Amino acid sequence: MIARPVLLALVLVAGPALAAPKPQKAPAPNDGGVPFQEIAQQQLAPGQCALFLWARTSPARRILMATQNPASARIALKGKTLDLPLTAWDGEAHLGIHELQTFTAGGVTLTVRFNGQPRQGLIGGLVAEDGSVEMRDTQGWETVVPAAGMIACQPTG
Repeated sequence: MIARPVLLALVLVAGPALAAPKPQKAPAPNDGGVPFQEIAQQQLAPGQCALFLWARTSPARRILMATQNPASARIALKGKTLDLPLTAWDGEAHLGIHELQTFTAGGVTLTVRFNGQPRQGLIGGLVAEDGSVEMRDTQGWETVVPAAGMIACQPTG
């Protein structure tokens, strides 16, 4: 008779542990506080090249397109698409796009950095590694977003 109370006690204590495991939720997307919204897919003119950078967030999103003609960068902030003119550049140029560029307009300054690397099998473009997009506002606040992407060119005719 002692076995029944012990068995009953074990069932009561172990019961919750033996229950089916609860389903786990997928991790929530983490944008890391990135202020940029994703820019829409872009169409290049024949012969035009552009730098496309994606924020290293989960999920990644396309946050910048920089072109050499016109010399500008396109971003999306607070529901608006902005085209900022190129105001300074330095470093090696790849397909007309420098590894260090600054774009300024309307109280926003962007500094874009990347390391351009050719890749075997990639024709008409480069991989943009170790990149960042730094945004500074009029109050001096600065946000640095790690990024990576590519330079791509639209073939002529």
